[in-house]
Amino acid sequence: MSYKILCLEGITDRGLGILKAEGFSVDIQKALPTAELVKIVAPYDAILIRSGSQMNAEVLDAAKSLKVIGRPGVGVDNVDLAAATRRGVMVMNSPMGNLVSTAELTLALLLAVARNIPQADASLKAGKWDRKSFAGVELSGKRLGVIGLGRIGREVANRCRALGLEITGYDPFVSPALAESLHVKLLSLDELLSTSDFITLHTTLSKDTKHLLGKEAFAKIKPGVRIVNAARGELIDDEALLAALDSGRVAGAALDVYTQEPPVDWRLAKHPKVVGTPHVGAATAEAQERVGTDIAVQVRDFLKGGVIQQAVNFLSLSGDLYDQVKPAMNLAARLGTFLGQACPGKLERLELGFYGDLKEFDSKLFVSSAVNGLLQSRQVESVTIVNAVPRAKEMGLEIVEATSSATVGFANLIALRLATNETTLSVAGTVFGRDHLRLVDFDGVEVDAVPEGDVLLVRNDDRPGMVGQVGSFLGREGVNIARMGLGRKPGSGRAVMIIEVEGVVSAAALEALPKLPGVREARFLRLG
Repeated sequence: MSYKILCLEGITDRGLGILKAEGFSVDIQKALPTAELVKIVAPYDAILIRSGSQMNAEVLDAAKSLKVIGRPGVGVDNVDLAAATRRGVMVMNSPMGNLVSTAELTLALLLAVARNIPQADASLKAGKWDRKSFAGVELSGKRLGVIGLGRIGREVANRCRALGLEITGYDPFVSPALAESLHVKLLSLDELLSTSDFITLHTTLSKDTKHLLGKEAFAKIKPGVRIVNAARGELIDDEALLAALDSGRVAGAALDVYTQEPPVDWRLAKHPKVVGTPHVGAATAEAQERVGTDIAVQVRDFLKGGVIQQAVNFLSLSGDLYDQVKPAMNLAARLGTFLGQACPGKLERLELGFYGDLKEFDSKLFVSSAVNGLLQSRQVESVTIVNAVPRAKEMGLEIVEATSSATVGFANLIALRLATNETTLSVAGTVFGRDHLRLVDFDGVEVDAVPEGDVLLVRNDDRPGMVGQVGSFLGREGVNIARMGLGRKPGSGRAVMIIEVEGVVSAAALEALPKLPGVREARFLRLG
């Protein structure tokens, strides 16, 4: 299938080649204001952006065909993630490509602020030979506090250790065991602030981290500390930093990022104790090539096969992990699709259970897949795996995940039970081998059926001759049987046929089937 892709602010030649090689239609535009974006976004399936364009709610509401937003690099501050999730749009970044470049810039800033290199350079270029004014401090033997031990924070810590720095860190999401493996002493934020000679910021921006270094934090810091920020400008309260620099409590700061870019208030960037660069952390030829190529591959794979990598508003999966869970996600979606068509009435409650090997994975993957299949089978508009669960809850569906630790007779098993205002129905399935999906239970009746294609579901009496009777009927109707799964529950009088057919079973045939002796119900399902 050919998809339309809009690249704002350009893309690398290699990334462009990857997208065009798939037959995708790619349009390249400069950064556009919201009013102009709204006019053109409707037909695009994917948009690749950098920092110059805002993907806000107004733009997202106008992007009727949009499936995925790709952001080369890390920051997605210019994407309204809540609006994207509500619209079912996957948001991805490519954080690994600029890791080395950002880490190296952090080291450069650290050395520059320790040795006053930019100030000394400017003085020399002004024709002055002033050695005394630019005396600095050594890094060796000092303590560096790393706030945020993600990929870049870890890379910085590792490189700074080689410079003779003692490394401490603060990250509420990192365990002591992981910190120990990184050779980082984990501290509370207050401990880090009060004991660090240098502080470098590598955390994401959120409501909890905005102004993480503010007036209160600067009151706790070790006097004479030097601060490096190559992450997000809003992590630091500008006014508080200015006051700390003026008072001498902070000896110097090295900044690559700012609250507003470019700055409107230049006092901080022009402060004599500040080393400033214009957000160039990822501005290397190597980083730009990597992040542009990475995001092109991610968008291509998502459009072609639904592969989710480096998602910002959904669970992020590595390639290896995705390969492991994709078959089970497909099974969950098929089971949801099956129930959505087989179980009439208003959706009220969905119970889900995941057993065997599947318990080792984050169940959100399977819950979202099942609910997505359920809602799409009910033809709910604009639903995707990203927004399926919140959309279902808005519709009044109660979603309950089973917590049973019971063992089952399969290496993996997914069981769904749907209740509507008319009936209740359950299905269960498993994955055999690498990716062979099987339906193994239908409403308490053991079956062995493949949940794919066009399926005729027949519930019938458990008595001789039923298969021949239904088969003969379908033959008279010109319906060819491709595959059939049968099941019966001894002692209950109930049996089921799950028949994969070639072509559509007509409404007239579906109405006539239950009139055959022993046939209780017949439904035509499209499982994909």
